[in-house]
Amino acid sequence: MLQNGILSLLLVVMGLLLLYAYRSQAPAVPEVDVTRALADINSGQVRAVTIAGSKATLVFRTGATERTTVPQPDTIVGRAVADYNATHPSQLIDLTYESDTQPVSVIGSIILSLLPVLLIGGFFYYLMMRARRGS
Repeated sequence: MLQNGILSLLLVVMGLLLLYAYRSQAPAVPEVDVTRALADINSGQVRAVTIAGSKATLVFRTGATERTTVPQPDTIVGRAVADYNATHPSQLIDLTYESDTQPVSVIGSIILSLLPVLLIGGFFYYLMMRARRGS
């Protein structure tokens, strides 16, 4: 019985450590300042810009992406794209505005992240209760 409890505790701790390691990974999209993003737009390297709330994601012609923080409402990046499109009609930059609403809140994200750990812990708790009743 004590062994099952220690094993369950160890698995829950390992699950939490794995969750922490997963959550602390560096973001896949590099974050740059607005002046760098404007320079990239004006140099013609950008294929598309998506603005969602205070974040603008730039997609380069090479396929690489970068993200920057813009003031709300955006008056800088959108204007730079419009100016570039006006002066370079042969190489237009697609500009898309998206809503900033997140489908899952922060609390929902935490619950979804902890769900596997809770399920494994519940399974081992069930096994311990079943072993206790059987002996």
